[in-house]
Amino acid sequence: MVISPQEFSALVGGPNADIERLTTLSSDGKNLLTRVPRELVSFLKLQQGDKLRWTVNAQTKEVRLEIEHSE
Repeated sequence: MVISPQEFSALVGGPNADIERLTTLSSDGKNLLTRVPRELVSFLKLQQGDKLRWTVNAQTKEVRLEIEHSE
């Protein structure tokens, strides 16, 4: 029996988060790009020049995202 991603999330409870948004990757030919949803930009007070640091644990494939605000 095959279940949809939505049904799977309902069964396992989904992520424990206050804000959850799904984005789609696109490509400019050199990099994969994604847009940051407006609600996250507002909540995190992101602005042009801020930097996002991505760290990945190779064993668990856990992704961590840190924000460095520009001055």
